[in-house]
Amino acid sequence: MIIEDEFLKFFGALPMKTRLHMHLTAAVLFSGFLLGLMPAVIHADDTSAAEKQDAAASQAEPAYQPLSKIELRRKLNRMQYDVTQNEATEPAFRNKYWDNKKAGTYRCIVCEQELFDSKTKFKSGTGWPSFYQPIDEKVVGFRNDWRLIYTRIEVHCSRCGAHLGHVFDDGPEPTGKRYCMNSASLDFVEAGKTDKNQSATGSSASKDAKQD
Repeated sequence: MIIEDEFLKFFGALPMKTRLHMHLTAAVLFSGFLLGLMPAVIHADDTSAAEKQDAAASQAEPAYQPLSKIELRRKLNRMQYDVTQNEATEPAFRNKYWDNKKAGTYRCIVCEQELFDSKTKFKSGTGWPSFYQPIDEKVVGFRNDWRLIYTRIEVHCSRCGAHLGHVFDDGPEPTGKRYCMNSASLDFVEAGKTDKNQSATGSSASKDAKQD
């Protein structure tokens, strides 16, 4: 307390101009101290953001690795392989999903990318499963098919390139499109069921497939 009183007496005895100068000097020094801390704070925030990005990247789905021809022949039955790899067409009215009315999602038989929702499936009378739109425009790709006397638009999976079927301009609203797909290129996952629930069904289907 004695030191503090002596300092106040000394400070009060100084000229007003000197005291103002001391106040300004102290303010400048304090501001410099704060500015010196800012880079460290910003760097800490950047590091935190980078760590968050790394964590999100580690949890992201790994990039799809294409299967070799040998692996594809092991995974697919003869019809599935011919359709998805050689652009063959399965028989009308004698395929797995042409008359399937269950709710669920249709995935690519090769890479399991989700392609069509059952809500967009409609009765086309063609004998093949038909949809008026895919789940997302990005899940399918297109190219011209010149194998017949007229040009058709071939549809394939955007991730693995598996042939799915063709798209025509005679579908219902709201798109007016008919995605005429091969059942052999699709795998159906019923709504409310997980892959584990369907593992038994998948095993039996695989056994049936080997008989094709």
